[in-house]
Amino acid sequence: MALFAVGAVFGLATTVTHSTSVWGLPWVGLVLGAVACGGMLLAVRLLLHDRWGALVTGLGVLVGMVVISGRGPGGSVIVPNDLLGVTWTWTIAGIVLLIVAWPDFSRIRRLQQEQAARSRLAGEASVDGS
Repeated sequence: MALFAVGAVFGLATTVTHSTSVWGLPWVGLVLGAVACGGMLLAVRLLLHDRWGALVTGLGVLVGMVVISGRGPGGSVIVPNDLLGVTWTWTIAGIVLLIVAWPDFSRIRRLQQEQAARSRLAGEASVDGS
């Protein structure tokens, strides 16, 4: 539940600031928001060694983004249906998908090491037996 809440806070904060421009550069808020969300999701995935924690956090980010993306009670729209808004939506969804779906290479290495150890033991047994 805490991971979902952290993700939702990041989703809300970065969605509000995604359209920020600095010195006339309109994509600065989008890039910084994507880096912040991606870094937070990557940290969760690497620290917990678990894709489920990253998935829950990523769902929190997406829910936070979707909750405030529509038309507000005053008629204002935080994420308009323009290139920047659509890019923001798909970028965050892609980052969540990429980090959650990234394979766990430590498991592959561990299996290779176990297989090498078994083959070494089998080789030693055949040398001792002959």
